[in-house]
Amino acid sequence: MSIRRTEIQKLKNGQYIMVGEGDESEPCIIKSTERSKSGKHGHAKVRVVCVGLFDNNKRSLTIPSGHMVEVPEIFKGSAQINFIEDNSINIMDLESYESIDVDWPKEEDLIKKLKELQASPDKISTAQVDYWQLAGKTLINRVFTN
Repeated sequence: MSIRRTEIQKLKNGQYIMVGEGDESEPCIIKSTERSKSGKHGHAKVRVVCVGLFDNNKRSLTIPSGHMVEVPEIFKGSAQINFIEDNSINIMDLESYESIDVDWPKEEDLIKKLKELQASPDKISTAQVDYWQLAGKTLINRVFTN
């Protein structure tokens, strides 16, 4: 798992942040950031609203503006679908030929495309996916069918 650290005020909408401690941390996409001015005795704060990539939970954080936060490094790749099971999808990276088991995605349009492929196994061999590996997990982003 590759993670770098950056200051919270440098992050913008659409970027990623790790939320939580240790093994409980979840990579999240930032939906909005709001900066508050410092008060009489306090520091400026940044309020971040983000959504978990794997659990789809909405989170709201308030962090002092000088603090460092963890940002996940994302490896993006393309893969061929080997087979689709009820609880996971097996894909093979097109460059390294590594076989990876991936949980079903949460987005409805991706689920629909994968269910159609599962119903007609002869089309699986021509289907490809774009995937991301981050925080020790793999996520399917896009499904291509010919």
